[in-house]
Amino acid sequence: MSAAKVGRYNPLLALKDLHYRRFAIGSIVSVLGMWMQKIGVAWLAWELSKSPFWLGLIAAADMLPSIFLSSFAGSLADAHDKIKVLRAAQSVAIVQSMALAALSWADLASVEVLFGLTLILGISSSLEQPARLSLIREIVPPDYLHAAVAVNALSFNLARFVGPIIAGVLISEVNVGVTFAASALAIALFSYALAVIRVQKGIDGPSGAPQASGTADGFRYVMSQKSLLATLGLLGASGISVNGILQMLPAVSETLFAKGIDGFVSLMAASALGSVVSGIVTLSRPPSVRGAIPISIAVLCATGSLGALALTPSFHLALVAIFCMSMANMYVGIAGQALLQLESEPGKLGRVMGIYSMIIRGGPAIGSFLIGTAATFVGMVIPIVAVAVFAACYGGLIALAFRPRRS
Repeated sequence: MSAAKVGRYNPLLALKDLHYRRFAIGSIVSVLGMWMQKIGVAWLAWELSKSPFWLGLIAAADMLPSIFLSSFAGSLADAHDKIKVLRAAQSVAIVQSMALAALSWADLASVEVLFGLTLILGISSSLEQPARLSLIREIVPPDYLHAAVAVNALSFNLARFVGPIIAGVLISEVNVGVTFAASALAIALFSYALAVIRVQKGIDGPSGAPQASGTADGFRYVMSQKSLLATLGLLGASGISVNGILQMLPAVSETLFAKGIDGFVSLMAASALGSVVSGIVTLSRPPSVRGAIPISIAVLCATGSLGALALTPSFHLALVAIFCMSMANMYVGIAGQALLQLESEPGKLGRVMGIYSMIIRGGPAIGSFLIGTAATFVGMVIPIVAVAVFAACYGGLIALAFRPRRS
């Protein structure tokens, strides 16, 4: 982008486009419902089992399918109409949410049934996310792609801020089933919004490429691009550590601080607030792609804060730590997704976003499962510190590998 354009940079101009505006509004409503459901599932899993192992396992059921399906889903998005792929996956998610609501209201839910239904949603989300992420480039004008990516990430985290608060109130004052019904309604509204948007012709449209070879080609392409590969690795490290612990916050609230659902909602709100503050700051900056070094530094900041969260005896300091952790982690998410969106070749974005989805959903699944399993034997502190140290070491290695060379 030229200096003149940077000087006039206004990140909200992307919202002037009618079809992107419909997509953005529908997406934030859908993500709001998704986070309400996540909170409902996490709390119901804890209430049914009181087990960090089951809490981690159900979080893994939501995200682990991405490890096996997202790369295929990326090639599916490149080869077919992304909106049709999205709406098909959303139909499954709506049925799943309504089933959860009905079982909760009838008091028939068990932790095993919750695991099964969450696994179904995980499969649906794995097929949906690459199409959703790569669709942005087909809707928004190219000059505002970076802003649209930032707006999308900011809206996701705004929903993550508001969703837990709404879900906490509904769980406390009504019942957990309402959160699942609200999620179904939110997804249905987004599905309607997708039905009335139009995409730009000739922009990363369906290639018709065979899906099996397309999936392998996506991995080969990423492996050949040093900056893409490093960025995906950093997103994986932050996913296993920072995002992994976000799935375990009910257990963190109760086992480390004895705060129950009030502490859980406070931790989620502090995390989301940090993300929103970071997103606003990032959104206000002119678009640029500066490589992996800033992302690796942000990973170091996020993992340092994660270690502080695990080690502090004060709940108030824990709120500060999770706020700082999420500020840094939000930058990792926005900068990482922007780099992938802007540096990927046309026609390969769906496959890159499939690998990206595999990492950002599979990483937290692995992290939460490992933390939950280890916590059953040694408590929460040691596994949290261990994943933080792992991610920090990887971030430091990437920073060293990409440091400017002296001539």
